[in-house]
Amino acid sequence: MDMAQRRRVLGAVLEALEAGLWQVAAAMARTLPADDDDGMLLLGLALAGTHDIVGASALLVEVARKRPGHAHPCTDFARLYPDGPVAPLFQACLRAAPDNGRLRRDFAAWLLERDAPIEAEAILRSEQGSASGQHLMGLALTEQGRFREAIPHFERATMLDPIPSMAWANLGMVLKIEGRFAEALSAYEEAVLRSPDDATIRLNRMVALLHAGRWAEAWAEGDWRLRLPAYRGLPESRLLPRDADLRGRTVLLTHEEGFGDTIQFLRYVPLLAERGARVVAQMPAPLLRLVQHVPGIAAVLPEDAPLPAFDWHCPMVSLPRAFGTTPQTVPRGDYLRVAAPPQEQRRIGLVWAGQARPWLPGFNGLDARRSAGPAIFARLAEVQGAHFVSLQTGPAAAQPPPGLTLENPMPGVQDFADTAAIVAGLDLVVSVDTAIVHLAGAMGKPVFMLDRYDHCWRWLPGRTDTPWYPLATIFRQDRPNDWSGPMERIVQSLQGRFAPVLRPPPRCQDAA
Repeated sequence: MDMAQRRRVLGAVLEALEAGLWQVAAAMARTLPADDDDGMLLLGLALAGTHDIVGASALLVEVARKRPGHAHPCTDFARLYPDGPVAPLFQACLRAAPDNGRLRRDFAAWLLERDAPIEAEAILRSEQGSASGQHLMGLALTEQGRFREAIPHFERATMLDPIPSMAWANLGMVLKIEGRFAEALSAYEEAVLRSPDDATIRLNRMVALLHAGRWAEAWAEGDWRLRLPAYRGLPESRLLPRDADLRGRTVLLTHEEGFGDTIQFLRYVPLLAERGARVVAQMPAPLLRLVQHVPGIAAVLPEDAPLPAFDWHCPMVSLPRAFGTTPQTVPRGDYLRVAAPPQEQRRIGLVWAGQARPWLPGFNGLDARRSAGPAIFARLAEVQGAHFVSLQTGPAAAQPPPGLTLENPMPGVQDFADTAAIVAGLDLVVSVDTAIVHLAGAMGKPVFMLDRYDHCWRWLPGRTDTPWYPLATIFRQDRPNDWSGPMERIVQSLQGRFAPVLRPPPRCQDAA
């Protein structure tokens, strides 16, 4: 077979593989010489696609031996056939080459991408002398909520190979979660030094600064998200600057991240109007009617509407930066006003799970950590004299807390305005950290929030109150993944003194 014919066959085999025509690809690959390394690779991939794991692994292990500088061929198969027998292929190759550290690390990385950190940890236990293996082990432990255990693995990764910036950044992340802010920021400085233009690292450093209470420094880093490859927002040149003269100017506000973020930062709309701005908001459908009732709003447009004329634009999450907000200067007030219907019963709204966002990398793990689940909320059945109302949306609504009598008005809800009308008739909301906390807080309702151990920056460390919502109380996990402590404290707060708890508590005091 001459070179031109070989290239044509290789190209045809590759096209068949990309199309998922595994049998066709295997038949064509067998026409190549047995000692052709590229042909051996493609035949191994084709056999894996036909579920011939034994035949495929024998070929791919040999290809990997001949190409020590490349990713293991199993990763190529995972890309071609992500729903195929990827794990069995990795496992068969590992049985044939148990000392291949690259294969082990590639398998662990694939498992982490598939939200299988426990399995990844098991694969990585022998990777003591590999910087990338230690980094992956740190990630596997982090995804399980074992943050303190992850720290030495990230530290060892940076000692074995101090060049990669992500090992430093992830070390900073887990140090931040454990409240070791000075060390966390030092690790982030090392990461920034190595990758000064990495927007993700800059944004994670910003979050660490926010956790540390250094908000003035943090906001300056926030606009790095405008440089993320996935960012599709408006031009940075017309982003609302701090202390701009807004008299007679139109400011366009845009929704960018979660619904809770937008609801939280609607508090800045009246302040923009007070400074003379005409405030126009472009919002997703679930928020359109709600935002229309915010004081100071001039117009609310759907996201698919033509772009209106404006002088400045500002994503909602950039408004704290535009106002130079610190923990001591958070704008307060009931900026969402909804009339409350008369009620004879004491009513408590419940949310036991957050909104899943499977399209965001890594969000599944975070959502699992912030969602307490229905079994934990079943403890509220011990509270006498309360009428419980579900505010839960999404798939979790189909699994209510067992043994708890629950009114469920949510099937009739179309948007956040409908939800607000329900919240208006409640005395208290008990919720995990999700948009309902912001909605109820903005309406001036008492909120008991169950907060995960690796809490969001806005719920400052060491506090049970928050400057964002004066009537909110935070019940934070003492240990990762353990909701028993927070729920026990909530039940104790409600039992025997239900009515006093539902009276508005004093305004919270900022920490010194």
